[in-house]
This record gives sequence, C-alpha cells and structure tokens, in this order.
Amino acid sequence: MDGLQANRKKFSRRRFLQATGALSAAAALTSEHPSFLVKLAQAAEDTNEVQQELIHTLCGACPNSCVMTAVLKNGRLTQVKGVPTDWRTQGHLCAKSLSASQRAYDPRRIHYPLRRTGERGKGEFKRISWDEALDELGKNIMAARAKHGPHSVAFCRGQGSNWGFQYDILQRLTHCVGTEVSMGGTECFIPRVIGHVFTYASTPFYGDYENADLIIFWGRQPAFSGAPMASRIFDARDRGAKIVVVDPLHFHIAARADQYIPIEAGTDLAMFLAMMYVTVEQGLWDHDFVDTYTNDPGLTKLGAHLRGENRLKKAFTPEWAAPICGVDAEVIRALAIEYATTPRAVLETGHGLEGRLNVTQTARANAILRAITGHFDRIGCDVNVGKPPRNPAFFLEDRVVKDYVREKPVTGFAVPPYNPPMSTYPLEFKMQGLIATPDVMREMEEGKTKVAVVIAGNPVVMGPQPKNVIKAFNKVDFVAVHDSYITETAKWADLVLPAGTYLERRDPEWRMYETAQETIGLRRRAIPPVGESLPDQDFIIRLGQAMGFTKEFPSNDIDYYIDLLLKPSKITAADLEKYETYKYLANLSYEKYKKTGFGLPGGRLNIHSVVLEKAGFDPLPVWIDNAESYRSAPKVAADYPLMLLTGRPSPMHVHSDARTFPWVAEIRPEALVWIHPRKAAELGIANGDMCVVESPRGSITIRAEISTYVRESDIYIPGGWAEANFNELGIDDQIDPISSQWNYMTCLGRIRKA
Repeated sequence: MDGLQANRKKFSRRRFLQATGALSAAAALTSEHPSFLVKLAQAAEDTNEVQQELIHTLCGACPNSCVMTAVLKNGRLTQVKGVPTDWRTQGHLCAKSLSASQRAYDPRRIHYPLRRTGERGKGEFKRISWDEALDELGKNIMAARAKHGPHSVAFCRGQGSNWGFQYDILQRLTHCVGTEVSMGGTECFIPRVIGHVFTYASTPFYGDYENADLIIFWGRQPAFSGAPMASRIFDARDRGAKIVVVDPLHFHIAARADQYIPIEAGTDLAMFLAMMYVTVEQGLWDHDFVDTYTNDPGLTKLGAHLRGENRLKKAFTPEWAAPICGVDAEVIRALAIEYATTPRAVLETGHGLEGRLNVTQTARANAILRAITGHFDRIGCDVNVGKPPRNPAFFLEDRVVKDYVREKPVTGFAVPPYNPPMSTYPLEFKMQGLIATPDVMREMEEGKTKVAVVIAGNPVVMGPQPKNVIKAFNKVDFVAVHDSYITETAKWADLVLPAGTYLERRDPEWRMYETAQETIGLRRRAIPPVGESLPDQDFIIRLGQAMGFTKEFPSNDIDYYIDLLLKPSKITAADLEKYETYKYLANLSYEKYKKTGFGLPGGRLNIHSVVLEKAGFDPLPVWIDNAESYRSAPKVAADYPLMLLTGRPSPMHVHSDARTFPWVAEIRPEALVWIHPRKAAELGIANGDMCVVESPRGSITIRAEISTYVRESDIYIPGGWAEANFNELGIDDQIDPISSQWNYMTCLGRIRKA
C-alpha cells in the first residue's frame, strides 16, 4: 500500500463533491453555476432577517434519507442545511436535497384533485374535491373487487416514496382489498437481492470502508446514489485503502480510482465466473469458512462446474472471459488474486449490473465470489445490517392467506406465504411480496385489470417501450394517479390526485444502506401541505376509509400507525421525537452467522443453490449473454453496430424526478448522449449537434456530448428523460425468467447527425 499511496495523483475531495452535487453550503458550489451560488447565498442572507424556525428532519429525495435541517421564514421553507455532526454525511447534502424549496413550491405542481374531461392522453381535467375523488376511486375499486375479484385491482407503486413505512402501509391497504402491491421491484434492486438471498439468506447492505484495505465498486456509482457519503470513501483512501472500479463508464468515482477496469456492459457475469475460476484453481479460497459454513465443502461442486462440468461445457477461465467482457485475461487474474488475498476487502455492486437477462445469476456469481474468499459479514468487508423488528399484525396477511399468523416480527419485507394467481415469477414475489411488472402489464393487456392506482411512479417514462405501457394502461377501465405533477402517466388517467412531497409528510425511516448500525429516525413534516396535497400515507389511509376499511384505518393520526408498526421494537413516534438524527438500535457487528446460521436449506450458505435448483434454474451460475449483443445478435449488429446503454440519470436526479427545478436544471438542463471522440469524428458529429439514435425498436433525437467517459464502441444515454427517452429504444420482450427483469438497459443501435 505504501507505494500505491506515494504514487497517487493529487485529488481534491471538494472537487469531487462539487462534481456530484454533494454540497453542504453555498460556498461549496462550483463557479460553473454562479446563479445557483448567488441564489443560495441570498436565501441564506434572507433567513437571517427574521427569527428562523429550524426543523430537524430527513431528506426523501432518494432512498438515502440523509439528515437535514429545514429552515423556515414566516412559515415558508427557504433552504435546507446538512448536519455536520451526522457521521454518514458530515453535513453534506446533494443537489437534489438543496433544491428542496423548489420542490415544495414548484409552480408546476398540482394542488387539487382532478377528474379527466377529455380523451385519455389529452391532459384535460377539471378540479373536484377530495371527498368526490376518494368516493369515486373507492367505489370503482370495490365494484371491481366484487365483480372480478381482488386481483382485478392493481396498486402500481414506484420509487417516489422510498421503501420503508410508505410501502408497509400500502401493503396494509392492498391486503384489505385482498391483493398485493405491484410494480417497482422488477426494474431495480430485487433481481440482485434474489441472487444474494438464495446464497446467504440476506443481502450485505453495508460496505465497511473504515476498516477495508481494498474497495471495489462494480457497476456501482456512489456519486449518483450516495454522494453525501462520498467522504467515507476518500477517508478510506487517505488511510491507505485501494479503490478499484469495474464499469463501462470512466467518470465520477471511476475517474478518481486507483485502478479503472473498463468492461462491456452486461458481461459482468463472465468476469465474475473467471475470477472464481482463478480463486478455486489457485487454492485462494477461505478453506475454514467454506468447509464449516457452506453446502459445498472443499468446493467440489463449484470447482467441477468452473472447470467445464456445466451445461455449456465451458471452462470459465480468464482467457474464455476476456473476449466476452473486453478485459485482458491477466487483468482479470490479477484482480481475482488481489481480492482473494486481501482479508479486508469490500466488493460493492449496484444498478449497473441490472436490466439484463443474466442479472440474477450475475448477482449469484458476485455473492459466491464474496463468500468463498471469506469477505461476507466480516470486518472491513460487506456486512449485514437489518431493519428494526416490525409488528407482523400490521400487515394483515391473514386477509390474503386465510388464518395465517406470522409468529416472529418482520425484519425485512412482509411476504405472505403464497404465490398470487397472476404471479409467474414466484421467486421475485418471495423477495418483496410484490407482483412483477411484466405480470402486471400482461394482466392489463388481457383486460383482467379493471382498476389501476399508480402511486409515486411514472411507468410511461420508466418502463421499456412506453407505447406498449400506454397501450396496457388504456385497456384498464379506471386509472388513478397519485403524484405531484401531471406526469406522462397521469395524462392517461381518469383521476389525478395531488401528492405531498417528503417535506409535507411525517413517517419513520430506517436506513440499511450506507449505515453501520441498525437505525431508525423520524421524518418530521417541515411545511404544511401545499394546496390540498396529501402525502402518500395520508392518501392511503383516507382511501382505505373511503372503501369501508374503518377498523383497519381508524385514525388519521400518522403516529397511531407508527406506534402500531414499531410495537415489537418498543419504539413510539414520541420516542423518535427526542432524536434530531437517527436513533441507533444496535452497534455494528460481524460474523453473525456463527450464532444464527443461514436461513436456507441445510442451514448453510448455499454455494449450490437448493432453492434455484428446485425451481428449475441453474443451481450454480452459468454464462448468459445480453438479449442483444455482438455475440447474441450478429445480424442485428450488422445494421446497428454500437452498444447503447443507459443507467442512473445523473447525481441530480432520481429516475424521472426533479427535472423542473431551476437550480438542478442549471447543472443539467437537458438529456445528452455521450459518444467517444474517435467515433464522433468518424460519423461527422460535433459536440452539441442534435443527433438521431436508433435501435431496431425506435428512435429518439438528443444532443451529443463528445466524451472519453465512454468506450469507442458504446454510446450512453442517461435514463429518466421523457423528451429523449432511452426506453423508446430498449427491449421489453426479453425477460430474466428468475427475477422478471427486462433486458432494458442495453441494446444494439446506431447514431447519426440529425
């Protein structure tokens, strides 16, 4: 490590935080956005003119739920500030958080319930009262339930409200109706969770950077998904830890890594298999851990599998993987050896591994590699941190599984022990109790869904092939959308109901990601509802009451439901009021499996997955290619010679959110397609040119940015932009049979100057 430390390029952490939007005050902003700087400075000065009201709360712009302080002037939110004493963020907030006042008072928000007056898609509505809206929606749901059964109602949920209390209380409502929550898990996260859970019976959420000597980010961009916590990464680097990034894109954390390994998008599985091959063949695996705690002592099954005893009859060597993933065999071999021989190493993966047919087996390969090298739930490695125990009675699971009573508190997602009749992806349902999006789309297309309620989501933008999503929703008799805006999805709704932002709601939040201990905090309502907006949980409660479930939703006081949910934890909303940040429930601990074992067949970590085998899938990961690549679709590649890829929108956005905030728009005003300088010169494209990007399924027009961030064979389009939507190009008819995930993040295409 000493030589590495001495030869590192000088790097300013401040510059990194500026680039990612992780800024704690006006003085930290870049000179590239002077009006942003001036506005924030003026806001800070204005708040000093009168007595301020400070409200300690939690951000809800993304699932990180960072601690922040809302500053109010005469009852109006003027700015938000980070909390320097918070160990996770050290006072930093990202651009999404800092624009909170623009979120709250965005003139584009809808303030009142609206009923459609014109044709679907025209966006023509008239104002009605909440009583009218809830009565109309409730009657439609109950009529469909009575005539067609509870599964004729789809509660389609997106990312917008996070996955804690908001999800739990929605499950309470759907179980009252007799159905389950749908959508939201297919697109992200859950496909990776399946691979981890069927290996460890858990998912290691926390990278123990503070004690790591090697940190590998693989398809994970912390600058996007956790910018305020970036200080932890560079503190580890300053201490001597090496940072390695494996990613198709050479930007943000990859540009500041000690080693960057460019890889062809979607071929991560091949490289993981090759790293496992090296680990096993060179005897670098953790013999004690494997022999004591796994179901493959001696790695007899895994070793034979990697050497060629698999259905492909291929030995998964680095030389086999190199031409697939575009990484030299010696680079693969060296990384495998370094990871296996560094006792304290974090291997953190992210959304970049998703959106492909091989996502679940990729996650399996990642999990097995972590396990056999002894990097699971150990100091300086990837560690399990759980949610606080929650009341099983809260979820009313007996409404969907007769007489079922859960004996133990819920510590993950509450998943009833059955598979709903329309669910053709039972392993996906088992992870979260969520109906897979392809199943929801099929039910709509077949006319089986009579009522759809869309909450905190915009599937017309975020789903592949939007025209097909619209077609499906148009076959639903009655559609309601609960959102802060007339979104692209809301234009096709019969009712549009105004949603309150996270600044207007009160709810508990528990953090597992980027959190060293089990924690729970209180998101305090910073401002009164804008107009007649209702935060998600308030809307859910009132809808339940409108449908006649008054015993299940007896109160409009959110604290009643908080106390009921957290009853096993012996924590109340009043208790949480005492804490300005998070309440810590348990200290970070390691090697918990020594006491608990693994909740899988045989009580051991499953290298050879018994669950997957019984379900008819490969029990050990086998190479699966993208639905559309140079190898899997050579005829398509002849006409569409470039690899198109997408991913997280940017550090300033979450999915399709935050496009209308002026400060955010100054940083990223429009969608851009990244194209390598040599490829751009070959095609006669200059920086700033409007271009047409095409795939076999469609085309979009988008402005070009010439960049070395991308490989010469790739072009990259960030997701979430309705006006230049990668999903117009993406694949919606190729699906991972295990996880239900579309192969929507990569495809073949071409680009030309418009």
